[in-house]
Amino acid sequence: MLHEQVKNGVKEAMLAKDAGLLKARRNILAAFTNELVAQKRKPIESLSDEEALKVIERMVKKAKKAIEMFKQGGRADLVAEEEAEIKIFESYLSR
Repeated sequence: MLHEQVKNGVKEAMLAKDAGLLKARRNILAAFTNELVAQKRKPIESLSDEEALKVIERMVKKAKKAIEMFKQGGRADLVAEEEAEIKIFESYLSR
């Protein structure tokens, strides 16, 4: 399941000491938890692959909007961070 893959990915990113990857994967897990709570389910449950993909798709859309805003504000550093996160998010979508 995708939810479990992301959980395991957090552990891998911690061991690899990859801060960017760790941040992105933690953001995905937080979004999964928020989705479970919104559905009035327990946070310890797992989302189905279909539900998880929908959550990640929303995250990509949100990050793209953030990039537009950061570009308008002249924040190239934040644009680069968001673009890196989008690549990680999309890696889960392409599986």
